[in-house]
Amino acid sequence: MARTLAARGWLPGSDLETFMMPKLSETRDPMSLVGMEATVARISEALSRGERIAVYGDYDADGISATAIMARTLQFLGHDPITFIPHRLNDGYGLSTASIAELARQGVRLIITVDTGISAVAEVDHARSLGMDVVITDHHLPGESLPAAVAIVNPNLADRWYDGGRLCGAGVAFKVSHALVRTLRPESTEARAHLRSLLDLVALATVADVVPLLGENRTFVRHGLESLANSSFAGIRALMKYSSQRGGSTMTPEVVGFGLAPRLNAAGRTDGNARLALRLLMTNDEREAADIAERLDTMNSQRRTIEAQILSECLAQLDALTNIGDACAFVLASEGWHLGVVGTVASRICERYHRPAVILGIDGDVAKGSARSIPAYDVHDGLNSCQGHLLTFGGHRAAAGVRLERGKLDLFREALEAHARESISADGLLPSIAVDTEVDESEIDWKLWEGVQAMQPYGEGNRPPVFLLRETTPAGPPRIVGTGHLKLTLRVAGRVMSGIGFSLGDQLESWRSGRPHDVLFRPIENTWMGTRSLELEVLDSRASA
Repeated sequence: MARTLAARGWLPGSDLETFMMPKLSETRDPMSLVGMEATVARISEALSRGERIAVYGDYDADGISATAIMARTLQFLGHDPITFIPHRLNDGYGLSTASIAELARQGVRLIITVDTGISAVAEVDHARSLGMDVVITDHHLPGESLPAAVAIVNPNLADRWYDGGRLCGAGVAFKVSHALVRTLRPESTEARAHLRSLLDLVALATVADVVPLLGENRTFVRHGLESLANSSFAGIRALMKYSSQRGGSTMTPEVVGFGLAPRLNAAGRTDGNARLALRLLMTNDEREAADIAERLDTMNSQRRTIEAQILSECLAQLDALTNIGDACAFVLASEGWHLGVVGTVASRICERYHRPAVILGIDGDVAKGSARSIPAYDVHDGLNSCQGHLLTFGGHRAAAGVRLERGKLDLFREALEAHARESISADGLLPSIAVDTEVDESEIDWKLWEGVQAMQPYGEGNRPPVFLLRETTPAGPPRIVGTGHLKLTLRVAGRVMSGIGFSLGDQLESWRSGRPHDVLFRPIENTWMGTRSLELEVLDSRASA
């Protein structure tokens, strides 16, 4: 484990203790974020004057959680804010002049954005023309010009890095909440309890938004997961029923990423209206929470069906390409593709072919959709190079949204392909598994497994360790189990161990030769009828040289 940590840059003198044992007391002072002082001052002024405040969020799990964090904090401070989540299909992404005008008609004097707003130059000007101030809290990459807001808090502002710019939108909202509560309710037991409860939402959003689990993100997720299984939020407790997780059990990023987050995203991805998910996070009524959770679960099932259909059509388009192996990027588009799921379809295409992918739904003369990328390619930079063919775009290195005229699809496809071809090396187009360290057979024991557990939580930026074991020999015949999984019996340091290689059935014949194999693996715990055993999750293997 020391070799693993060293390979990841945790050397003597680095902040290894903080990484292994992150403490909330050691997180950065929220006032150290640029713009925080002005943000706290303007919101405090609005609270003292009794001004109408609106919290303007986004329709994904991060934006919904960030909206709930900010709104609940304002409620804690004695204010009843308006919350606004744009309709994905009707309003589109980010601030819109129509929505701002509606908030002005409701008497709003201050708009606080969460997880959005950093590129809303014209929209903020419109808000100002209607007599409203705007405070922007966001984590997306800024454009060439910043909006004329009264204050901006964004860890990704060019020369103003905070914690490597890693915080998600909910993370930024939490820092603002921390600063507000500490300023207006200092040294309060209730204030500490309120901030602690918000970590449930920060952890959920941080995992869902796939930002690196390093620095403060790691601290927030480590502590947030501890309380998430028994959350103080009625909505989260209700959602647990549908996510293969019950209260009181150990919560993991996998449960959040594959159980809670998709259901929280479901409303925005199906009918476009994510406000139902926000209601789930804002309600304190158990019966209402149960009803909403059930509806979101049904929507999630609908989302999976729609996603499978679009994925099938995308694969058909790719099968029709004669030069698919030469392509460095994919731009796929069709009439009627649901904008709520094109992002997840882009992720699946990206994973399957290891190429950046842009999936667009065409509606009349406009194509809109999402981009996802591979580690070797900055898709935001790629879209920036094509901006002459685009109406709008925004996002970050790994994911982005894009909108363009239908007639410019071919020009955009050619431009993005050219930029990707110039930017990505041949090795960058090959999927790879990073190996942390080679191990000797004698090192594969429960101590290794315990060391792997100590490095949790795992996620983006902190993947579970991968070990290389050379020349391991089969102790029995290999076989296929389930839907193409490889089941192995291996001889390791004089004992027999089981191994399972998910979706590695095509390696069966190689193992049947009886030759020694080099194996990439992770140690896993298996409990069967009360007996606990150590096994290997085989990620890949090859016959030894």
